[in-house]
Amino acid sequence: MNERAFGTKEVSKALKVGDSTLRKWCIALEKEGYTFTKGVRNSRAFIQKDIVVLKDIKLLLQESGMNLESTVKVTLAKHHSENINDSDSDNGERTPLFLQENGSKLSDNTLIEYTKVQEQLLERVERLKNIEEKLDYRNKLLLETRQEIQDTKKVIAVTREKKWWEFWK
Repeated sequence: MNERAFGTKEVSKALKVGDSTLRKWCIALEKEGYTFTKGVRNSRAFIQKDIVVLKDIKLLLQESGMNLESTVKVTLAKHHSENINDSDSDNGERTPLFLQENGSKLSDNTLIEYTKVQEQLLERVERLKNIEEKLDYRNKLLLETRQEIQDTKKVIAVTREKKWWEFWK
């Protein structure tokens, strides 16, 4: 079965990133042993699994604040473990999503390391969400306090305008 391949322009437009950003991500993936299908003039042709990997990289970069190299490693580890799970459920041999340059699968130690990094990232994301909620609550309190101060200033201004002999009026 032939899968439809997409060009760099189409993928960058779909991911809402620039061509140069997409190229940078692809180079980082290739440094980790990920291979892309090559099209005309040896250009990258993106198939569906490539687009999924790139979407995951984009999300992880946005949510975690990690550098590109770490993000790529975590994403590849995630997709590698998903591929292993898929092949277990199929009861058949499947080619892993990515191979290292020497052609061997990732070592168990590397996979464990990637999994740990991924767990740390998820913890960071949770902490960031908690911080964001606390900041929202703080901002709400600040706005309420500011409004109370303005109301109090208005009351003080009105009472200062009255003369001392008009106090009991």
